[in-house]
Amino acid sequence: MVLDSDIIKFLIASDIHAGYGENKQYIGNDSFESLREVLSNAKEAKVDFVLLAGDLFHENHPSRETQLKVVRLLRTYCTKGEKPDLDFVSDPTINFQHSNFPSVNYLDDNLCITVPIFTIHGNHDDLSGKGLSALDVLHESGLLNLFGKYSDLDQLEVAPILLKRGCTKIALYGIGSQRDDRLARAFSKGKIKFKRPEEDDWFYILVLHQNRPPRSKLRSTKSHVSFKCIPDFFDVVIWGHEHECLIDPDFKSFDVNGQNKSFYIIQPGSTVATALSTEEAKRKHIGIMSVHRKQFKLKKIEMKTVRQLIIDELDLNEAEPSAKIAKTTIRQKNMKDEQLIEDKIEQMLESAEIEREPSRPFPPRVRLKVVYSGKWLNIPPINGRKFGAKYMDRVANATEMIFVRVKREDKKAVNVDDSIIQFLGPRTDDVSTVDEMVNRFYGNCEFKKCLTIISEGIMGKQLEEYSNTDTNTQFKYTHADRALTESIKEQIGETGDKVKDIMKDKVDDNDNDVPILQKISECIQIVKRERLGRTGHRTTTDASSLNDTMDTSFHERGGFDPERIVTSTPRASQEREVQWLQAVSSNSQVSEEVTMSEDISTICEHDFSP
Repeated sequence: MVLDSDIIKFLIASDIHAGYGENKQYIGNDSFESLREVLSNAKEAKVDFVLLAGDLFHENHPSRETQLKVVRLLRTYCTKGEKPDLDFVSDPTINFQHSNFPSVNYLDDNLCITVPIFTIHGNHDDLSGKGLSALDVLHESGLLNLFGKYSDLDQLEVAPILLKRGCTKIALYGIGSQRDDRLARAFSKGKIKFKRPEEDDWFYILVLHQNRPPRSKLRSTKSHVSFKCIPDFFDVVIWGHEHECLIDPDFKSFDVNGQNKSFYIIQPGSTVATALSTEEAKRKHIGIMSVHRKQFKLKKIEMKTVRQLIIDELDLNEAEPSAKIAKTTIRQKNMKDEQLIEDKIEQMLESAEIEREPSRPFPPRVRLKVVYSGKWLNIPPINGRKFGAKYMDRVANATEMIFVRVKREDKKAVNVDDSIIQFLGPRTDDVSTVDEMVNRFYGNCEFKKCLTIISEGIMGKQLEEYSNTDTNTQFKYTHADRALTESIKEQIGETGDKVKDIMKDKVDDNDNDVPILQKISECIQIVKRERLGRTGHRTTTDASSLNDTMDTSFHERGGFDPERIVTSTPRASQEREVQWLQAVSSNSQVSEEVTMSEDISTICEHDFSP
């Protein structure tokens, strides 16, 4: 007989997206109502804790109103009643090392937490700035427990949260949202280590927030984390980020290097639809999992307060293939397609009204995909935003209700050169980021194709700032832009100083017949060769061909044309150029007002870029 004192029961949910559409009519409060339903179910079921798989907030920097509503809900449903009878046996200073209060909230005597929440961060509420998110504020205030917070994937050790009641013991692991490519490579290269308890009678759970199906055919990792990368000692994987509700446990059994691996995957899906797609239109559920020793069962609960989302498609050519459509480029009132669309929308709204329960908010969200093909291409497509405006009081998203697709006959494939196919052909390498491809290309290309002024290594490092950013926040991109700009200025200045030193020696030579800009071009090539030599660059060009490149590079570009420079530069730049050229020709020092970095950048911009 199984005793209640030996069972650990917890609620599973994911992708709450609190604050989604908060400024939109009708749907502004939907995400908060879903969160309320999640917490009320947890309270009613008397669970030991709530487990969230990321994206509690819809944005990294949620509005004050959103944060206030979330705090109010957490205080309402998580701070009244009896504390859970659940032992926390792991080291909280390791589990919550990111916090100044390294302790689980329900055991803190200064707090009264009756429904503890354990959550990882998702890609919407991920880390930014100094590695903080809105979840850190809630953690520090004691309203939830943020775990799985990691930023360095080079050598990652994931320590579990260990929970115990009676004879049942749960080891809870979590990894907050990461770039799928980086995490997939870290798994495949064995850079992620999972610390395990000495005993083997623990029930192992892993919480992730990543792409589950492949999302790209161009990357070696396919922009997803394959379940085959996950260690086989896990019993259940809670998979967040995917909004489609597939909460029924999905048993995975497969062979890797001759060894059988198996575990269950539970994908709760989102509690609010953030996209008008067929996956989001499915019924949404949360789950209550009961664990006894190494066994578990899951009770799924359908969400009752989620707004209806009706998705359908109307192909006008299939709906009325025999229609006679006169060709025109101007839309007129009451055209034939309008009546077909109206009839389809009315049909969808009637179906929604029949299926809607009293607890679901009104009006529903609708997405109708209208396809123009065949004879219907003779008329301009309907303006979906304008047409949907008359449904403002019946549809929650009236202006974005209609999606128009123009379907034309497939064109014959264009013949592609075999050399291009070979160049683009199947990749077997592990290069999947922009900075890696840049470094690999410039690390093996010919001398004349190498960058002249900018260091390939430094540029690759700056590109890494872009490719490794986990959010689209303007702050991160502005910081990366500033760093790249300063780096370019510094490299131009260093190159200018070196060219100036070389020019001092060249001015004394008896080669006055050589245009001054050709001398500058040759000096730049010398500096380039020295830089590539220091970095150990592997080129296919020998020393003699390097000299040939320097000798011909100036003439290949048409030689010195003063008129072209004068007509293509601002007046201030022209004056600085003339002043610098005169100073060099007379073997005098350049004035401080005319800096080498300015002049060399001006010259390279017009004539001597690689």
